[in-house]
Amino acid sequence: MRVGGFFAVLCLLVQALQAQGPAVSAHLDTAQVRVGDPFRLTLRLDYAEAMRPDLPDLPSLLEQFNPQCSAWSQLVSPQGLQMEQQCQLRLYELGSHQVPSFGVVFVASQDDTLFRSSQPLDIEVASARQEGEDQLRDIKPPLRISGGIPLWVAVVGVVLAIVLVGFFVYWLWRRRHRASIPVEVESKPIDFAAEFTRIAGLGLLDRGEFKIYYSLLSENLRRFLELRLEIEAMEQTTAELAIAMRGVEIEDRLAQQIVEYLGAADLVKFARFHPDIDTARRAPEAGLTLLRDVEDLVGAQARATEDHAATPV
Repeated sequence: MRVGGFFAVLCLLVQALQAQGPAVSAHLDTAQVRVGDPFRLTLRLDYAEAMRPDLPDLPSLLEQFNPQCSAWSQLVSPQGLQMEQQCQLRLYELGSHQVPSFGVVFVASQDDTLFRSSQPLDIEVASARQEGEDQLRDIKPPLRISGGIPLWVAVVGVVLAIVLVGFFVYWLWRRRHRASIPVEVESKPIDFAAEFTRIAGLGLLDRGEFKIYYSLLSENLRRFLELRLEIEAMEQTTAELAIAMRGVEIEDRLAQQIVEYLGAADLVKFARFHPDIDTARRAPEAGLTLLRDVEDLVGAQARATEDHAATPV
């Protein structure tokens, strides 16, 4: 009876001592796991209401265990207050491992602090090999960037940064585009005669570029006809242009010469016909002659109209 009474008194004394001071305890839900399987750590702080604990940063302290920790929860116990945090851990290396102890400083008053720590916990990691298999499964930890950031978080951050930069560049472009005042540039009149001379001096025939050479000559004459005769010369075929010239009172001889000139250019452009080099070199001068004849015709028609308007009725 004396021995039993002694142990009872001893237990009451231990409980009284525990109730007087804070305590830090940690435990695992298992002592052995397979590689890559989750296991749970629970850290609990017991302390009086007058104290304030300096809570440890478990995700940083357990970085090698690939932690996923919940928020701290607080409960009221008969001895005071209780703080608890749970973390899901994973290990990807076989063998024995140890969860470190966690030290906590409890502030009782301005000049009074108490330090408590939990005991380290051992965990054994077994292979993921199934019955009948000779090789371990290839289980790897999730890829992380230096500093503990998961790879997917880094990728999402980079994508968001690119999107933001794209929106910023687009905003700058829109701002400048709206602020810019369009300035109408007055086009200079084309010197079609000088253009024939310029085409002749490009050296296209010396390089065998007959198609480009005749295309430029034909385009220059067509633009001139469209401007001076006010007909759709650029978008019409040579045959359609011949019909259109009948409605502008142009001489048949001159109209025929224009059609022949453009027809020869069409043969080179579309039928890959190569005229002799002398004929090709005279083509710009022939175009100049047609240009002057049309100018003379248009001028004569304008003078006749003015004379008719000035004649009294």
